[in-house]
Amino acid sequence: MTKIPVILTFDKRIILAGAVAIQSLIDNAKETTEYDIYVYHPDIDEKSIKEYQKIVENTRHKLTFQYISKERFATAPINKGGSWTEIVYYRLLAPELLPQYDKVIYFDTDAIILGDLEEVYNDDLGDYDCCAVAMEINNEKMISHKYFPENKHDLTFISSFIVFNTKKMRETNFVERIYQNIEKFKTRLKFFDVDLLNLTCEKIKELPYRYGVFQSIYYHDDFTKGYEYSFLKHVYSDETLQKEKENTIMLHFAGAPGKPWRFKKPPKEFLQYQNKVPKKLVKYTFRDIRKRLFSKV
Repeated sequence: MTKIPVILTFDKRIILAGAVAIQSLIDNAKETTEYDIYVYHPDIDEKSIKEYQKIVENTRHKLTFQYISKERFATAPINKGGSWTEIVYYRLLAPELLPQYDKVIYFDTDAIILGDLEEVYNDDLGDYDCCAVAMEINNEKMISHKYFPENKHDLTFISSFIVFNTKKMRETNFVERIYQNIEKFKTRLKFFDVDLLNLTCEKIKELPYRYGVFQSIYYHDDFTKGYEYSFLKHVYSDETLQKEKENTIMLHFAGAPGKPWRFKKPPKEFLQYQNKVPKKLVKYTFRDIRKRLFSKV
């Protein structure tokens, strides 16, 4: 049996998304995989937590909710619209919060896991700080996100799926350096946790794209029409993107057409897990979708 620690971070605004993400994770686990799941949150109530525990009842998996005060990142920038709050930084506390583990997996809540994570967890991290999915070329003339000349990586990595080398991070005071960089780059941080991950990690190992497939790539029959293709094409060949799409491990509901838990008719990949979670956790925010962008949704 392989015991794998997994972190998610979310708040009471996306109760359903968290439940679906966890359900997908355990449904696609091999019989030899045991997940030790941790949810870091600022405001999820006990009634909801009891409902979440029903997801792992009578399974070999464990689910722990841990409150993290927003004050831990009181001085860190957040976006004005409130969609990216302090919780985007919580994942970066992994080395401190899970001292019993040398490696920890994190993945975003606006995603579902379509395969087992044993292979990626057992990959040798060597002296890398973490593993993550490359998003674009780190070049001032080409980058679509925020460019930092202080970022010395050839590629910019997205923070949606990360395998943390928590043992090394503790040895190099990673969490302390995160706080230092928040103060150093405060007015320049735009993508917050993404920026900090790339600025603070000295060495990041590249994961296959299957661990971070954007929904525009996954659902478009012609993925070259997906929005994110405009920067992914500089990192991956079309052949690689097609192969990784066909072997998707994490389907990331980032970008258009929006979050599936806000649809009256979510895509079938999301709905199959939604139909299995405790009914009290199924809370929709309906949105009028007049036009579907993708043929398979």
